[in-house]
Amino acid sequence: MRTLVYTPDDARRWAAFSGDYNPVHFDKTRGALSIHGMRALLDVKRFIEPAAPAAQWLKCMVRMRRPLWYGTSYSLEADEKRAAAASVIDPAMAQTCLSCQLTAHHAADETAAASQSVLSVDDIAALERAFTPLLAQATRWQFLDALLFRHLIHDAALLRQDVIASCLPPGASLEKIFSQCQVVQTHQELVFHRSLLLPWQSGTFTHALKIDVLPALVVGDIKSGAVVRIAAAIREENMTISNAITLKIGLLAAN
Repeated sequence: MRTLVYTPDDARRWAAFSGDYNPVHFDKTRGALSIHGMRALLDVKRFIEPAAPAAQWLKCMVRMRRPLWYGTSYSLEADEKRAAAASVIDPAMAQTCLSCQLTAHHAADETAAASQSVLSVDDIAALERAFTPLLAQATRWQFLDALLFRHLIHDAALLRQDVIASCLPPGASLEKIFSQCQVVQTHQELVFHRSLLLPWQSGTFTHALKIDVLPALVVGDIKSGAVVRIAAAIREENMTISNAITLKIGLLAAN
């Protein structure tokens, strides 16, 4: 078991890497502030990784149930009934805030890309420098997991996919979505090759990376509340990883 406590400094470091400045983490006028779920998951994924199955392909499944508030002590506990699984628990409320498990998987996600972009060597180097303060002794899948999340929330081509564009405010940008909507991540699913369990350090990736953005799925609409699944992948020999995140998006009361 480990104790986890997060502060606004943790949020600022994650935002400096990811560009995720969702006001729920920074704007005190919205009420109590919470740490980014993806930042907390860095600690959870590192905690369960030593128990990863001996399989060529691995799947990491995440369920986010409740926010983690700044300054609150949480317990990171291994699951006694499931291998390579753990939960973050609020001891005071006896509630599970998020859970995560690594399992064996059969193959990579081969869904055809809706769009593709290239991340340059210089861009990767800058992101590696920004990631370094976030997680000591990280492994390669953990860095690429965070990199793909960052790409998804900034990718202009994703916002232009018909299924996304049709349900967002006109001329939507990330900043506009955050200002007009409540955006909450509920799930994540990663599939990756076990070679990415190797240690990572700044300078590990020395060539440009092609990132495929996959077709999005949307259920519902923004006015009544939509569930949106977005995904991206890097597909290279012995360095394949896909990252799918599920978001709940709804208009704020003032809108």
